[in-house]
Amino acid sequence: MKLTNPRKHMLGMAITLVLSAPLSAANNEVIINQNSTAAAEGNLAEVHQSGDINLAAVDQAGGINSSSVQQDGVWLEAYNFVAGNDNQVRTEQLADWHIAYVDIAGNENTATVTQDGFYNTAELVITGDMNDAAVTQVGETSEAFVNLAGMNNVVEIEQQGNANWSNAGFSGDDNQLYSLQSGDNNEAGMFNLSGNRNTFESEQFGNANVGGIVGLTGDNNSFFVSQQGDGNVFIGTDVAGNDNLIDVMQTGNANEFLLQPLAGEQNLLLVDQRGDGNVVNAPTGMVGNDNQIDVWQDGNVNNAVFATEGDGHNVEIRQTGDGNSSEMLLSGAANEGIIYSRGDNNTAALGLSGASNQGRIQQLGDDNTAEVDIIGDDNDIMIDQSGSANALLLTSDTVVTANTVTIEQNGDINLVDLLISGNGNTLDILQNGSGNWIAGDDGYFALSGNSGLLSITQQGNDNLVLGGQSGEGNMITVTQVGDFNTAIVVQN
Repeated sequence: MKLTNPRKHMLGMAITLVLSAPLSAANNEVIINQNSTAAAEGNLAEVHQSGDINLAAVDQAGGINSSSVQQDGVWLEAYNFVAGNDNQVRTEQLADWHIAYVDIAGNENTATVTQDGFYNTAELVITGDMNDAAVTQVGETSEAFVNLAGMNNVVEIEQQGNANWSNAGFSGDDNQLYSLQSGDNNEAGMFNLSGNRNTFESEQFGNANVGGIVGLTGDNNSFFVSQQGDGNVFIGTDVAGNDNLIDVMQTGNANEFLLQPLAGEQNLLLVDQRGDGNVVNAPTGMVGNDNQIDVWQDGNVNNAVFATEGDGHNVEIRQTGDGNSSEMLLSGAANEGIIYSRGDNNTAALGLSGASNQGRIQQLGDDNTAEVDIIGDDNDIMIDQSGSANALLLTSDTVVTANTVTIEQNGDINLVDLLISGNGNTLDILQNGSGNWIAGDDGYFALSGNSGLLSITQQGNDNLVLGGQSGEGNMITVTQVGDFNTAIVVQN
């Protein structure tokens, strides 16, 4: 429930209830309006109601204000409007139909809303100075909105149960959000945040939780999200700044991590997914320089897609378990990308676009497939496959120069497929295992360019080397040890 003009709406409702309600203990209404001068210094309003259809509206404008509303039963609504100076607002509402709205405009404000059961809605709008806001809602269809505009703000939101939703939209300095949600369809997020050294912490336990950051501009911000259970999702969109930290841990079931994109320099991104059908999807994940990304997936049908644009990135994807798939694209210079896969039906794809990048793929286990595409010069690539039916495809879509590729396969039915064009490239291939073959397009690998070096060593069983190398000053070395090997090498 989002009120477009809440102050007008709620005061009008309060007046309507006062004019229309019969005079009985079951229909309680309190409206307090205080406006203090600077000399008088300070308003205080307290409301205690424990009846049926309760309503309390407090409007204080100046001085050292303090408002406290406590309501006990059935149809409870409380509104606090405070305009200036050293304000404190506390609203506690217990069972049944709750709505609490706090509007504070300035100075050293503190607002606390506690609601207990059934239909809770809390909206706090605070503008200015050293604000502190805390919302606690226990029970079913709760919603909490916090809108802070400036300076040393701290927000704590705790919602437990059912279809909760919390939204803290910051614009300003040193903001912090602590959100704890336990149960059902909970959501937590920060929207349109600008400033430095902001902190976002969210813990979600159970069911279809969502945590996210939408619209961030600033430096040295920290975001911690922990999701445990069921269909959790983290969303990061339009995040820009330097030296930021995003740490997301998802445990259990069909979790998703979505990032589009994170722009800036020297940012650190940590993703830890453990359990079931996890997904990391960041097709334009990191834009900038000197960023570090660490993705760890442990268990079942995991998928990771991560791309970077810029220089000096360090990207690691670790996958352990079942049908994992990973895809990494590094665009820029002096980037380093590593993909570790351990277990079952893994697929790894690595794309290097730029110069002086380093890429490594290591797969240990079963039906692994690795694809490497090189667009650029002076890159260093290493592929290590240990396991059953491994396959490798190494290609270059353009002419590349002075790249170094090391391939080692230990295991059963391994295959290497090469399509490389360029000068001064060095390839070192070791196959140690069963039915290994190095082939290529139409059964032949194809290397074109000058001053290239290709070394192939096969140890074991029914290995096959076909070939094709064109250019000047190239060298091919083939060593075959074991069983019924075949080598055909063609140089033009």
